[in-house]
Amino acid sequence: MKPFTLNQLRKFLKESLFVGLLLSLSVYAWVRALLFEVPFSISEDGMVIAKAIGTGWLLIITIRLSWYLLLALAEKIQQLSMQPFIKTQWAVKLIIGITLSTILFACNAQVGVSKNINTGMVTSYKGISTGETKMIMNNEELNHADIPIGESFVIVNDDVKGLTVKNGKVSVGCSLTITDKNGNPLLSEPDLFKANDVFEKIDYLKCTVNTGAPMKWEEKYKVHVVFTDKYGTGKIENDVFIRMIDVP
Repeated sequence: MKPFTLNQLRKFLKESLFVGLLLSLSVYAWVRALLFEVPFSISEDGMVIAKAIGTGWLLIITIRLSWYLLLALAEKIQQLSMQPFIKTQWAVKLIIGITLSTILFACNAQVGVSKNINTGMVTSYKGISTGETKMIMNNEELNHADIPIGESFVIVNDDVKGLTVKNGKVSVGCSLTITDKNGNPLLSEPDLFKANDVFEKIDYLKCTVNTGAPMKWEEKYKVHVVFTDKYGTGKIENDVFIRMIDVP
């Protein structure tokens, strides 16, 4: 297999960018349609689109280069077919090793977005994953996002997997931000777990959210919770808009 010339390299990158652009924008449009209730932000969504395009481009480049590499190895095997059997066997093992490594890497790249239809809470995760996400108040699961002023509720992520384990334990951080309809912060806690962030192996994560002054009746507020893997790089983000109601 001959190496790329400069013109071929430029063509390769342009073609990969075009395909990656179609892929990333299609995925972004699909996710945005599912999460239509989340307000559009030029800064946040612009950053997401830029990251999606870059990721899509790199993904297509990686796939195409892997394909060319496999073709080159196949040609090498054909050339070695007349050589001693041990050389051919080594080439076959190399291809199998590369293929299995690629599959394992793809399986471990835990990335996803989900939405609780009842509460409207949107959950995104990367590096670590979660199954069911819900809101609990007075020991009952909520099917709405109306919270009486002064009440507390809990955001729960069940079936959490992928936390990095060190010496049989995991370390998790939890940040909490509450903003009003204009984006002004009412509360910002960078790490609610800072005094106690090392746990035995766990399968769920939860954050208690308190309400009260200066919140106002019939106003909506955005609650943003981020759980981070302190021994790794993974995180889970929960976003929900709550409406303050009078105590029933």
